[in-house]
Amino acid sequence: MTRWTHGLVNRLVILCDVVMAALAAIIAHLRWEFLSWSQMVILWVLGAFVFIQILQIGRAYRVEHYVRPLRQIGHLVVAGVPAGAIVAVAYYAIIPNDDTNLWALLGWGGLTAVCLIFGRLVLVRLGISLVRRHEVLHRDVVLVGDRERCRALVRRYQEEHAKGGLLAFVGIFDDQAGRPDEAAPPAGLPPVMGDLGALLEYAKDASIDMVVICKSWRDPTAINAIAEQMYRIAADVVVELDPDEFMLNYANLTVLAGEPALMVQQQPLKGSLGLLKWVEDYVVATIGLILTAPILLAAAVAIKLDSPGPVLFRQPRLGLNNKVFQCYKLRTMQVDPADDGSKGTTRNDPRITKVGAFLRSTSIDELPQLLNVLKGDMSVVGPRPHVPNMEVTSNVRYEAIRQYVARYRMKPGITGWAQINGMRGGIHTLEKAERGVELDLFYIENWSIWFDIRIMILTITKGMAGSNVF
Repeated sequence: MTRWTHGLVNRLVILCDVVMAALAAIIAHLRWEFLSWSQMVILWVLGAFVFIQILQIGRAYRVEHYVRPLRQIGHLVVAGVPAGAIVAVAYYAIIPNDDTNLWALLGWGGLTAVCLIFGRLVLVRLGISLVRRHEVLHRDVVLVGDRERCRALVRRYQEEHAKGGLLAFVGIFDDQAGRPDEAAPPAGLPPVMGDLGALLEYAKDASIDMVVICKSWRDPTAINAIAEQMYRIAADVVVELDPDEFMLNYANLTVLAGEPALMVQQQPLKGSLGLLKWVEDYVVATIGLILTAPILLAAAVAIKLDSPGPVLFRQPRLGLNNKVFQCYKLRTMQVDPADDGSKGTTRNDPRITKVGAFLRSTSIDELPQLLNVLKGDMSVVGPRPHVPNMEVTSNVRYEAIRQYVARYRMKPGITGWAQINGMRGGIHTLEKAERGVELDLFYIENWSIWFDIRIMILTITKGMAGSNVF
């Protein structure tokens, strides 16, 4: 039976960070003696608390991160810089000016960085390699229910984890008693080992970490009947969701009138997360406008010299909660009052001016949307806003794509996860449109400040230009 969990591994990594920070503090005190032990402990606790809280808020303590050295260092920098700044402020607040020692403080910071990097790149990576080698996070899984649904789930898991996963499917148990067993299971799939009674007998001697119930949600009574029998087994019991019958992308349990209830959708960016996103948007948009002001001025002059018409182009776009707003761009096409934008843009579109082609290829035409951010209509990062009734093909509109409207649960962005994953340029196939919606929903479900920073960096380094930008 598996006793190690991802949570346990993450807590051990936190402990490693704390120990490494404590080791650095001890060495710094013995080397420079610029603080008393009590003062050193207070500052160490303050710095360690801020450091760990930042990484936890950013969901940086995750097993998949620990095998990537550059990501590890990035996390240490993102959390270490503000933690070090707070420690420095506290140091100068509690120590009289005549007794401060800047070089000792900087030395302590350097020692802490070295110790943390050693802990992550040596100790943690060694620990993760041992965890993988001994497969302590692997879990033995059995499936019960409709055998074809069970096999379909296993196939999806194998496709998703082509290079291996943490789940080992050891057998399928068909809850429909009396169905004949097969001579041999399909290649690569676990065998059918009997009915529900056989599963209960199997569990007496075998190690089972998880039981997955695979039944249609059209028959909740059958699901409940199997789940009641699973009380006899010391294992996690999971019921496969059925998105074709009931969309549960954001499902969570809650309490209503003293009884458990299923929350099938959650408002994103509530409370402190919403405040953090708001601060990020206004800070980045303000700095961005200041830095790009000369570029915008030069672009405005070039547009006026190139073709008649206004510099700014305003177009209705769909925003938060499907509300229409006026999106700002630099004008890159000939003026056409009859063009509502629903047809989109194609490569070598004859409507695009010479200056407009350059502005579009470098994404400079998108810079005025920083004003939309300051107005509160958009975010710097988010799903791209589309024109109302925008067409994918000549007879299919974006709204026809299932889950498309879920994009409007968050403010649209100047850039986004879909854009840096190939969704720039024209989207004139249903498959590409569906992929874009999938990427946007992934961003909404997995939002974090670190995710936004990553998208902004990738946008600057590779997303602003390229063959797909036109």
